[in-house]
Amino acid sequence: MKKIKKALVVYYTRNYGTLSAVKKALQKSGVAASYVKRENEPAIQRTVRNADAVIVVGGDGTLLRASHFIESTPVLHISSHTGKNEAFFARATSGDANRKIRLLAAGEYKINRLLRLEAALNGKKLPFKALNEVYAGSREAYHVSRYTLVIGKRKEEQKSSGILIATPAGSYAWVRSAGGKTLPLTAKKIEYVVREPYVGRLTKPKMTKGVLSGSQSITLISKIWERHKGVVVIDSYKKEFEFKNGDRLVVRAAKQPLNLVSF
Repeated sequence: MKKIKKALVVYYTRNYGTLSAVKKALQKSGVAASYVKRENEPAIQRTVRNADAVIVVGGDGTLLRASHFIESTPVLHISSHTGKNEAFFARATSGDANRKIRLLAAGEYKINRLLRLEAALNGKKLPFKALNEVYAGSREAYHVSRYTLVIGKRKEEQKSSGILIATPAGSYAWVRSAGGKTLPLTAKKIEYVVREPYVGRLTKPKMTKGVLSGSQSITLISKIWERHKGVVVIDSYKKEFEFKNGDRLVVRAAKQPLNLVSF
């Protein structure tokens, strides 16, 4: 693989000394680095263009936030503390960061291409690709979400606590907790799970979960009442996109995966 000469390091402030270990390892390996806090999104967008690789120091939240501003640049996730964060995507820790960064600099690494999702709301693409999942439904879980679910030629009116549309990586996260199926990490599949589907006299949903090929798409037409504040959220990120009655959301596989570094 390509040798790494310049890196962007995106880090969470509470990194338990791991950032210091990463800095020393980069210096030893002769890799020039820029350091940006995960909250400084404009700096991430600006700096990533000139980086050979992105090194994320933190938990999965830091990796997910950084991924929204990365296209094809390889990403190495280093867990800041194995006892305090899950770090599902991490392929290094403070204990082996020196060796892994040396391998990265020398081009001795592999790439796992992780499928991401793109979402379009009323024909306009949302600015972030989802590495885990797209949530659509009422802003508050105790408010019912009303919508029409369309997959291919199948269509169904539903009421639920919202719907999750996930990547294979996301199948190990919220979707699994909601009753979904875990998929091979590098599969080209899309999974959806309807959260707490309402079943009653007038509503008997059948399209409550499923796994689709990467060439298929999922469409949701909102029927959410205004007072229930429908939203679309990517990777549980703080940015919410309004999903009003009549709005049309289309979710499909993105062309550009996330290139996750492994060894």
